Amino acid sequence: MIFQNTFPGTPENFFTVILGDDAMFFQQYRNTRKDTDLKLSKWHVSDEYGGNVREVTFRSLCHSPLCPPDTAVTELQHASFSNDKRNLIYETKQQAHDVPFGSYFEIHCRWSLRTTSSSTCQVDVKIGVNMKKWCILQSKIKSGATEEYRREVCKILEAASDYTVKAESNGPNREDIVVTSSA
Repeated sequence: MIFQNTFPGTPENFFTVILGDDAMFFQQYRNTRKDTDLKLSKWHVSDEYGGNVREVTFRSLCHSPLCPPDTAVTELQHASFSNDKRNLIYETKQQAHDVPFGSYFEIHCRWSLRTTSSSTCQVDVKIGVNMKKWCILQSKIKSGATEEYRREVCKILEAASDYTVKAESNGPNREDIVVTSSA
């Protein structure tokens, strides 16, 4: 387990406010991080995986001295509810294209959201780095990518929690909510 926390809302609320096709959270979050060229496809039903899937692409700033100033990123997202909508599994598979050894690995992340009350849910997040090709720096790549993505997940969850609380108090005017997260 990389991260465990309580989220202010149900899994269904998380999907609608944070992940939904009409949600503005990721646009605002990526903008706050100074990421660019964000493209979010619409969620669509997946016969292959069950639930819904979509593709997200953007350019992300790189902070490592070994990397270019920014990199193209492709993230495949999968979301699946339990039949009673009390549980949500949200999975991502992310590939950074322009970083050294970027074609050698991808980062997998699994968010499990479980309803704990009418207004909260438990969020458990697991992160793994899948090496697609062997290389001598494999353990360093895995540990570095895991740690960097762990920090990113913490920022996303903090910003999503704040965004959800503000969305609840703002009602239908979600576009007026600004994500405040340290990049």
